[in-house]
Amino acid sequence: MTIKVKITSTEEPTNENEGGINVSYDPKAPEQPDRVVQLKMSKTLDGALLIKDHDYFDIFITPDKKRVLTVPKMGVGEGVYQHQKVYLDTLARRGVLKIGSLEGGMVNGTLQSLYVENDNVSTLQAILAETETYMKAYRLENQLAKEYESSIEDRFVNPNDEESTEAGEIEGEENRRGGQADIPYYSYAGYGYIF
Repeated sequence: MTIKVKITSTEEPTNENEGGINVSYDPKAPEQPDRVVQLKMSKTLDGALLIKDHDYFDIFITPDKKRVLTVPKMGVGEGVYQHQKVYLDTLARRGVLKIGSLEGGMVNGTLQSLYVENDNVSTLQAILAETETYMKAYRLENQLAKEYESSIEDRFVNPNDEESTEAGEIEGEENRRGGQADIPYYSYAGYGYIF
């Protein structure tokens, strides 16, 4: 049985509304929800949903305008556009955003796309579910990229015994090349240049 809780702002509790909380039971509601979405989400004063899960941009979903807007986070650089486009394209290909409605927003660096209402399915819930699916994949991909970058850096800074040599183990370049230190390793003649 689903319990609806409505918090009101009454100063003094009454018999019917104690402490500003009104609890009612809906017998027609399902026992368990079909899916629980976990996103870093808040609601803005104008009623838009703000999702802050991505490292490069924030997502604004405005139900009254039927729009999904992506806004770059401060100081993230120039690679943000590609992340925004991939997110909106992914949602469009999954069928929750209107195909062909992807466009730049009124503010520099923003991208937006529209969605349409459906009588059978809540489009807003579908967008939230697909956003969560996208964010899970993004987090996994991002984690793998960070681990790879860390392992590469560690490999150069702290190599293992097989990939490292002690000082003096390899002859210096001046000794290996003999008296030919002034001759480059290679010469390339093309377009008048010799390297």
